[in-house]
Amino acid sequence: MEINTDNAIIKFSSKGKPFPYDKLFYETVNKYILEYKNARLDKLTEKDASICLARIIRKMEVNDVPVQQFFKEELDSWSEDTNYQRVLKLVDLMAKDMFCCFDKNRNYANGDFCRTDRIYCVNNDGERDYIVCNDMEKVGMFKKVPTAYTLYFNDLMEKNRRGLLPKKK
Repeated sequence: MEINTDNAIIKFSSKGKPFPYDKLFYETVNKYILEYKNARLDKLTEKDASICLARIIRKMEVNDVPVQQFFKEELDSWSEDTNYQRVLKLVDLMAKDMFCCFDKNRNYANGDFCRTDRIYCVNNDGERDYIVCNDMEKVGMFKKVPTAYTLYFNDLMEKNRRGLLPKKK
């Protein structure tokens, strides 16, 4: 799954404005949402949205470890919440990892963007669909080079392939 950097959420984000992580997550995993009831998430009831997102989360992995195993402590600490609230909290937690680099509010003082040591994917019976960025920028008249975001995600993929990313929190 490619992150659409032409999306208004990313394109018009700026320092001082809240970054809608959840909306970017829903757009990125939209093809899996549509598999559930062939409807956008905002058109589903709270119960159906909870079931839909829970099904996606059950298939998701972080650094090739199931998300529910990786974030077990957080999930256990939310035991008082409804299933829907737990799912939304987990989506928010994951989205802040996945899309932190696009949030201008989290940029460092030296101008660098926020980075994590986690790469997410949806595991479809052994075939992993990683959430990545494959943006290119034009340099000169004909040449295109990967953006800094693309290089960041490529680095995460390479570290994951070599087993250098943490397998637990």
